[in-house]
Amino acid sequence: MFIFDRIFAFYEISVKKNRPLKRILIYLLFFFFTLNASAQLHYQEIANKFIVFYNKQSPDSLFNLYNPDLKEKLTLEKTKAILEGLHIQYGDLKSLDLIKQDSGFNSYKASFTHQTLTLLLALNDENLIEGYRLVPYHADPANEQKKMNK
Repeated sequence: MFIFDRIFAFYEISVKKNRPLKRILIYLLFFFFTLNASAQLHYQEIANKFIVFYNKQSPDSLFNLYNPDLKEKLTLEKTKAILEGLHIQYGDLKSLDLIKQDSGFNSYKASFTHQTLTLLLALNDENLIEGYRLVPYHADPANEQKKMNK
């Protein structure tokens, strides 16, 4: 209840000072939606580059997208070995479909030639890769049902 009292008090003050609350709320909502859309564009751009660099087997190009901490932990040589191993085991990466946006990372359905996995991708504030991980893919029954109903 306390929070509602504060919101109501803010509304009364804004009305008395001739500042329409609706306008303020609209600006705030617009700002947050724009911020979220911008972040998603960066994730989609990096995801698209990931597909290209993976399929071309260009570990140096992928390595250049790493943030400094990841470059220390996952050297160019390790990145090359990982990409080669993944490519041999799973084949080309056909698509990355967004499953879920979470705070700090996105989950993608990674469809390879030989198997489907989940790619967890995290970017930092400079839109550099902070980390990525491939884990087994588990289809969400609710999403699968929605696709079947279309």
